[in-house]
Amino acid sequence: MFTFRSWLLIAAVCMLSCASIDAFVAPTGTAARAFTRAGATEKAWWKASARTQPIFLSSDDSPSDPQDGGSNLPMLLDVGTKGGALFLSLVLFIIPLIGYQIVTGVFGVDGIEAGKWIGVGFTLFTTVVWFGTYIFRVATKDMTYAKQLKDYENAVIAKRLEELDEDEIQALVEDIERDEF
Repeated sequence: MFTFRSWLLIAAVCMLSCASIDAFVAPTGTAARAFTRAGATEKAWWKASARTQPIFLSSDDSPSDPQDGGSNLPMLLDVGTKGGALFLSLVLFIIPLIGYQIVTGVFGVDGIEAGKWIGVGFTLFTTVVWFGTYIFRVATKDMTYAKQLKDYENAVIAKRLEELDEDEIQALVEDIERDEF
């Protein structure tokens, strides 16, 4: 079924995908000091904004909590985590290989023809699915800019409410209650 070369290629792809995740994260702590010049007085961009909290790939930048309506999926199935992204990548890598083995072994289709059609079909399928998720996020305004704009508007309203006196707040509450009826 799979030769030693196939398994070696799969292992290399998995190791490279795991190793390359940290290439997109700015170094902090002792690793950041290794990248600076000796005697440099200005702060580097990664030192000025050194993270103390972990980065979450989910849209709300917080850990998933089932009580708050977040995802209660295991880490490997939640595509908003690094583990989920790696697992999904591995699954999407293996599915065409299994399809190829089934088509050539069970149905007896020529290997070259099967490879062409599986490659084209899988590429078209994943492109259509990706485009569908993009259109869905645009339609539901689940985009980064829309979320940032909403957070900004909420922060401005909260700041304005904070600056109001108690009697002004009470007058606004009474006005809102009067408009509801």
